Amino acid sequence: MCTVCGCGEGETRVEGHTHKHDHHEHEHKHPHDHSHEHNHSHHNHAKGDDLHYGKGAAHAHAPGLSQTRMVEIEKNILGKNDQYANENRRFFNDQGVFTLNLVSSPGSGKTTLLTRTLTDLKDELPLSVIEGDQETTHDADRIRETGAAAIQINTGKGCH
Repeated sequence: MCTVCGCGEGETRVEGHTHKHDHHEHEHKHPHDHSHEHNHSHHNHAKGDDLHYGKGAAHAHAPGLSQTRMVEIEKNILGKNDQYANENRRFFNDQGVFTLNLVSSPGSGKTTLLTRTLTDLKDELPLSVIEGDQETTHDADRIRETGAAAIQINTGKGCH
């Protein structure tokens, strides 16, 4: 999957390429002793039609940037993110705040685990949540129903 635009299997459409392909054998065998001809015209792609620029070292594509440059940019971004995370950890530690970062695939049960934990601990500890989602506020709404404060951050196609 491309880390820049989110394209991936089944989500990519190449402009100007609208016909479907039927990938099947050209000989049809039957339970009897002979085979049948298979006659129809075939379409061959022009050189380069099978390219996907997200398959290089960066697993991404951006017009005008080499894969090497993309990797360099992503390393810089991730390095800056690591710096912010370290600063946040120091700040929370200095304030005596215990933090968790729940990360897993969509639909794996993070919000269910979190809302149950918030419900169980709400009378013992002050609790707050920063919720990240690509599009909706559904998870933050579920979190607020427990009585905990929640801030929603929507990232669009970007990672959160």
